[in-house]
Amino acid sequence: MQSQQQADGELLQMFGKVIAIVLLLTLLGILGVRYFSSVDKLGAQGLRVDHNKMLNVLAMVKAQWLAKGRPAEMRLEWDDLAFDRQESVEPAGQTLVKMSSGGWPIPDTDDLAGCKQLWRQLLGREPGTQQVVTELGSGGDVCSFIANNSDRLSYQLSTGRVIFLTNE
Repeated sequence: MQSQQQADGELLQMFGKVIAIVLLLTLLGILGVRYFSSVDKLGAQGLRVDHNKMLNVLAMVKAQWLAKGRPAEMRLEWDDLAFDRQESVEPAGQTLVKMSSGGWPIPDTDDLAGCKQLWRQLLGREPGTQQVVTELGSGGDVCSFIANNSDRLSYQLSTGRVIFLTNE
């Protein structure tokens, strides 16, 4: 009889462990779903922040362009290398931004690489680090940056217009 009671006790302990594991897995599943749904929301917020930053940066670039006499190319004032070096020779790694006749930054090349380079020059980081996909409009006049939740930030190269479209 004692072995039967011992077997029942072991069975109850095993049942308790199974219940604890099921509860733990359920809790982890709920937390995982909440985490991954918040990642998409954070990505969308990142593109919203980039929209505001791009508007501010473009306004500063336009002001610099006007102040410098409307050059065809110009070095951005906030480029870290420009502050670190006071040499008259252009430092290695420092790039010039091409400007349109209206005073808006344009990519060096009319392709995806040019749009990615323009994003890096204006916002200081690669679009891939944010999981942003880059597209070039069919006419070659719009660079679009698309987040993983389909939010879209479009920059019209000829007019400097920035459009942010969201699914909300």
